[in-house]
Amino acid sequence: MFYRISGWSAIVVSLLALYPSYQTGALSVIGFYLGLFALLLSSFASHTGNLIYYRSVFVFSVLNVFFVNDGTCVMLLAENNDWVYIGSMYGIFIVISSICGFLVNKDSFLMNMAPKAKRAR
Repeated sequence: MFYRISGWSAIVVSLLALYPSYQTGALSVIGFYLGLFALLLSSFASHTGNLIYYRSVFVFSVLNVFFVNDGTCVMLLAENNDWVYIGSMYGIFIVISSICGFLVNKDSFLMNMAPKAKRAR
């Protein structure tokens, strides 16, 4: 039950992070980090093998970072904006999403292998 509540709260947080990401200034940074927090929370919630939480939050986070966020939108790369800032934010997103993806894949792999190990005995 705890994982279900944390999974749905991660989805809600990732949806709520879209609004401050659309704003200018520091609110877009807050929305970016709220999306990353929701990604971490969803990887925790997907610990039991229910991957729908992580996958949905990952999709919302990708939309947040690459299309909605005022500071990291892909369209800003075409203009002469601060590429160092955008690249560092993309780097943070890639690192966090890679770590969360690894944790979710490891947990789902172990959940799938556990019944087979019990049958072998």
